[in-house]
Amino acid sequence: MDELGIDRFDMSISIIPALLYSQEASSADRKISEIAKDGQYYRHPDSALISYPMVVKKPLGTINKSLNIAIVGGGAAGIATLYELSNLDNAKDNISVTLYESDPDSFLHAPKGQTVRVAGLKAGRVSAAISSDDTNTDHAVYEIGAMRFPEISGLMWHYANVVYGGDKFVSPFPNPGTVPTEMLHGDRVDRFANGVWLDDRSATKQVVDIIRKGLVGGLTDENTSLFPIGGKDPAKISEILKSEKTTEDELKTINADWKTFAKENDKYTLETAVRKVIEANHANLPEISGSNDVAEKINYYVELFGTVGFGTGGFKSVFNMSILETMRLLLWNYSNEYVLPVAANVDFISMIYKAAREKQLKLVVKMARVAEACHLDGSDKGKTILIYYSVNHDGTEVFEPEKQEFDYVILATTPRQTSSIISKIGFNNDESRRLPLGDYKRQLPSDKYEGSVRPALVLSKKYDVPNSKLFSAVSNVHMICCSKIFATVKKSDFDKYAPEFLDKGKVKAIVANCGLGSSYVVPTTIVNERLQRKADEHYSFLISYAWEDDSKGMQHNFGKYPLNVVDTKSLLSAIVGRTTRYVKHPLTGKYEPWWFGQALRKCDLQDLLSYDWTTFNSAGSYKLDNVGDNYNSDLLFRYHTHALESTLDNRFFLANCSYSHLGGWLEGAFMSAVNAVCGLICAANGGKIETLSPAAQKVITSLDRVVEN
Repeated sequence: MDELGIDRFDMSISIIPALLYSQEASSADRKISEIAKDGQYYRHPDSALISYPMVVKKPLGTINKSLNIAIVGGGAAGIATLYELSNLDNAKDNISVTLYESDPDSFLHAPKGQTVRVAGLKAGRVSAAISSDDTNTDHAVYEIGAMRFPEISGLMWHYANVVYGGDKFVSPFPNPGTVPTEMLHGDRVDRFANGVWLDDRSATKQVVDIIRKGLVGGLTDENTSLFPIGGKDPAKISEILKSEKTTEDELKTINADWKTFAKENDKYTLETAVRKVIEANHANLPEISGSNDVAEKINYYVELFGTVGFGTGGFKSVFNMSILETMRLLLWNYSNEYVLPVAANVDFISMIYKAAREKQLKLVVKMARVAEACHLDGSDKGKTILIYYSVNHDGTEVFEPEKQEFDYVILATTPRQTSSIISKIGFNNDESRRLPLGDYKRQLPSDKYEGSVRPALVLSKKYDVPNSKLFSAVSNVHMICCSKIFATVKKSDFDKYAPEFLDKGKVKAIVANCGLGSSYVVPTTIVNERLQRKADEHYSFLISYAWEDDSKGMQHNFGKYPLNVVDTKSLLSAIVGRTTRYVKHPLTGKYEPWWFGQALRKCDLQDLLSYDWTTFNSAGSYKLDNVGDNYNSDLLFRYHTHALESTLDNRFFLANCSYSHLGGWLEGAFMSAVNAVCGLICAANGGKIETLSPAAQKVITSLDRVVEN
């Protein structure tokens, strides 16, 4: 939840190295139950002893007393938190929840039947937009946030299995690399799909294979990775992490080896790692025409890999990401991503919410922005206090502050909003005080609430520095600049220009160093019968999916932040300008106008829509660690372990994908939600770990504790 109350996720980087060298990607629909089974045992390296899908198969624990709980944020993490609380035994008798969500367009608030651009289509990051005309006739539907869901997201598919049933089929997402894809880098043009290349001797294919061996390694035979984990290729570690047969001792070894790997490699960027691999193998790469300089050759191949990336392109703009963050995604190895069987992906979060409501726990939903959160001492009404401002349906706020007391609070908010909620009263947890609370010139006077207040996020009773570390960790989460530009185009028009790739069909994805990042056809969803642009006649075309500098380079053309454009002509001109170039045809070797630029120039691009996450209130789209960020990320991921220290009496927990090690993915949001609920159960029972289920106990005991003496 940011200033609009939004939890963002699932617009992260897809790293699918298998697509570039094998034919593993599936084009067949699969049952949800089959996918859920495939990913149910996967353990992430930062929590190697925990299989989260197995943890949530049963209620997480027991609470045998009445609790009044606040959840701040109605995105994926907040709704998953609500569901896991509702799933506890006797939840309807013992638990009361107040859910704060300030976005009027959230599915939690939107009036039924309302036909507007985004109303009812948002659940934090899972966000769609409908392009409509002046008569409210729907034209096209675009997924602004979550588009695709990896097969190895075991926790996410567990929830999908709960709400849709295991027999429901889902279709593969057409990622670059899984469909006929064209890559343009300078004068080089390559085409490939599912490991099949137009030119098997392509320099691009060779550098991709070298990077794969040098970073990931192989499943069998000798180790080739220059970044081994415990002396083994990451590919071998990945297989161990997802196997049902892996022993506890093997997992403990990986847990220790990963900590060593993190300590030794947090200083390296992805670019550093790529360069190191190419430097070690440059003699095996083709020479560069017109240059005999080894340094120039190495630089060329570093840049070339920056364009093609791990299958979905655009990685040059995120070359500063930590190799640890890269390795997490490489270990989370998958070949396929899928789309959900819904009209808009917000339905998934909405159905989890519905499943929670069916458990009949006491729930109140408030359309309000939480401005401040504190521990509360000396009050009979609760142990925490929230100061909030109610939000009207037009998005304006009521001026006067309101307050509410709770036993426990789960902050399911973005780092930007969390940092403003927790920082105003300082970090001294040794003594409580009476202060005015809330926003500047809109504060609640100290005589309007009972008791005195202490900081929300704490690690120590005696020392300020450990408590201030939490504010620093939240405030310094690195949020990626990101933007998407959509249009709808007639299939017959686009297919006139798109080339055929062998027997694989028309090129449907473009990865190029022209400043657009990646461009590809995405699934079209039909929201209602009034949708004019029918899926069988039109492509929903993601013209640009860009990160960091590529995204910043387009911002001045967007017009109206963060959604849509004032003048579509200027944006379209900028896009066409970036794709208007002569390129070397991969078959003839002759220079001619690039077909993609021709298609964008001559096709009738309808319902142009842009969204810039960077200028939104979240100040970015998703969390991605740069060098040196691991310490803070790990602290936030393990924050719930403070529950073991009952004398600290800490009543706050965190739940958000940005507080996980899978920032931007639903899986990370759901993992953090499970962490928060497990911590709350343990804390509510005086730090007694046995009140959690045996599987859930590992969510706390297998992680290093965060509380300092």
